[in-house]
Parts: sequence; C-alpha cells; structure tokens
Amino acid sequence: MNMEYTHQPEYFFFAHRLVSFLEEYLRQHPETDAEFNLQTIQHRVFGHDRASSSINLESILNIADEYQIHTERGMRPLIRQYEIHVENHVLTLHFHPESIQSLVAGASSICPKVA
Repeated sequence: MNMEYTHQPEYFFFAHRLVSFLEEYLRQHPETDAEFNLQTIQHRVFGHDRASSSINLESILNIADEYQIHTERGMRPLIRQYEIHVENHVLTLHFHPESIQSLVAGASSICPKVA
C-alpha cells in the first residue's frame, strides 16, 4: 500500500494574514516597535496552526517583510526588521516610521510580486 500525501505550508496566505493583522494593529497603535506573544499570533492570525507560529514562522516573515507601502518618500517596506525570541515565545517587529504614517493616513500595503 502506497499512501501519498502532500502538505505544503501556506506561507503566502499566512504572510498576507500576518500583514493584515499588523496593518490593523498599527492603525490603532502607531509604534515603530512592537512585541507579540507567539501564542497570541498563533490564535489570532494563524488559526491555531502551531507550525506557522514556530517552525514556519521564519519563512512567513521572509515573505511578510517584502510587503511595501507607498509613502511620501516612495515605496517602503512595512517591516524593517524582526526578531524571533523562541525561549520567551515573543516576536519583536520593527517598522519603518514612514510606512506607519502612511497606514494611519489610510494607505494599504502592496503584496510582493510572485514569479
């Protein structure tokens, strides 16, 4: 008996959900740095998908940090830098100030082009 199955992580889907969550968060809390508990991210963004908030998180963030926002000074990424603190179950995100200003003014992010 041959049982074939495929499990492909939904990196782009979860990256988009993460960026949407961050847009909403930053419109309410326009801070250049933010920390999120990984369990909160798992429940609120990834729909209880534990792999997305642990082993797949780096890949998801690599896509999410490619999202751009049109600012007065041109296109800028939303996420400037990120750090995953596994031992403390914390995700630290650093945002571009110009991107936050544009979000608060009503701009939306532009997803990266996929070839």
